[in-house]
Amino acid sequence: MERRGVHHIGLATLDIDRTIEFYTKKLGMDVGWCDIIEMPDGGKIKHVFFDTGDGTFMAFMCPDNVKGIPQEWATDINSAQGLPGAFYHFALYCENVEALAKKREELLGRGVDVTAILDHEWCHSIYFRDPNGLLLEYCATVRPFTAKDKEMKHHDQPGFMTKDPAALKHANKIMFGPPPNVTPSRNPV
Repeated sequence: MERRGVHHIGLATLDIDRTIEFYTKKLGMDVGWCDIIEMPDGGKIKHVFFDTGDGTFMAFMCPDNVKGIPQEWATDINSAQGLPGAFYHFALYCENVEALAKKREELLGRGVDVTAILDHEWCHSIYFRDPNGLLLEYCATVRPFTAKDKEMKHHDQPGFMTKDPAALKHANKIMFGPPPNVTPSRNPV
């Protein structure tokens, strides 16, 4: 079958170096492409594409003194829109629950504040934030969809994703709380 889907998502950062360090050192992604875009009216944009491992990329742009672009803004997207942290988020593919558990242990070992594995009935997930405050998720589908799944109705989830009260409190903080303080810094090109 012909491959379809997302080629890359484009995001913005105020600190390209912290972003590169996080995605390469904490998530283990490779940089696929980097460039510096010289703007016609002055200023530059650092541009990097991270290979997620399956031909899909996460791209970040970091402007430096570009006319018409503010020096600072909310890079987490949700707070800029006045929304809870879980609305705009990016879920990365995980093959199965075992791989998800391994990914969680890797993230914890690299110092990432990550949730317990949460049960959404049809998938299991872990959540964490990048240095820009973006909510990220690794997700493993655990069963095929049924006709009932496609009906718009309340779907009961087992114990709201986890039966452990401390794990639930931690997940709510990461998923629905404000992003951690993201201190923008300007890195000259």
